[in-house]
Amino acid sequence: EREMFVETELDSGLRLRGIIDRVDVAPTGEVRIVDYKTGKAPRPEYAEDALFQMKFYALVVWRLKRVVPRRLQLVYLGSGDVLTYDPVPADLERVERKLLALWAAIREATESGVWRPRPTKLCGWCDHQAVCPEFGGTPPPYPLAVRAAESGA
Repeated sequence: EREMFVETELDSGLRLRGIIDRVDVAPTGEVRIVDYKTGKAPRPEYAEDALFQMKFYALVVWRLKRVVPRRLQLVYLGSGDVLTYDPVPADLERVERKLLALWAAIREATESGVWRPRPTKLCGWCDHQAVCPEFGGTPPPYPLAVRAAESGA
């Protein structure tokens, strides 16, 4: 399939969804998930970050179709490089735990109205320094009413 929409709900109630560029199914039933990037491949020290999206897709497919994809493949059209990874269930369970922790942090920030900045080397290029606490700025008020979020919402 191409541009396959996938969606599943975890036991926690957290709903995951995405659009996978390409899903290949071999006659043996093995699944390969492929994503295309227009740029160049990242340096090796950033490969793990690049693979997070692919592991996310693999988790959704695993939960949805009950099959762990055999291969995850990132194709970088800008450089012609291909980054591959063969996941196992333990990898995908770690991704699920990471997503649940991330969602908990988002819910906490939504409930408190406090969103802490995460400075990186790219901050010097940011157009929002005037309203960023990292640069002495004050963020504008949170635009939505702060309320307790519903479980899994």
